[in-house]
Amino acid sequence: MIYAALILSIAGMAAIAIWAYRNVAPERAHLPMQWSTNGTVNWRAPRLVAIAATPLLMLALIGLVFVLSRDDHAERDMALLWISFIAPALQAMHMALVARTVENEE
Repeated sequence: MIYAALILSIAGMAAIAIWAYRNVAPERAHLPMQWSTNGTVNWRAPRLVAIAATPLLMLALIGLVFVLSRDDHAERDMALLWISFIAPALQAMHMALVARTVENEE
C-alpha cells in the first residue's frame, strides 16, 4: 500500500513537471524559486532546474528515509506515506506561484 502511494506520488509529480515545463511561461528561460515576505522574487533558477527541483528533492528525501529508518519499518512507512501526500501538493503550489508571478510581471 505504501509503495503504491509512493509510486503514484512520483508519477503525479512527473506529470506536474511535464505539464509545467510545457505550459508555465514557456518563453521564460528563468523561473522564480523564492519570494520575500512582501511578494517580490528573491532569486530565479534556470527553467529546467526550477521545475525539477521539487521532484529531485523528494527523491533525495525518500532515499534519506530509507537509509535512516532501515531498522524501524513502521516509522519508514509512515514517513513515506506523508511524503507521498505532501510532495505533489508542494510542487503544484510552487508551479501555481510561479505561474501567478510570471503572469503579474507581464
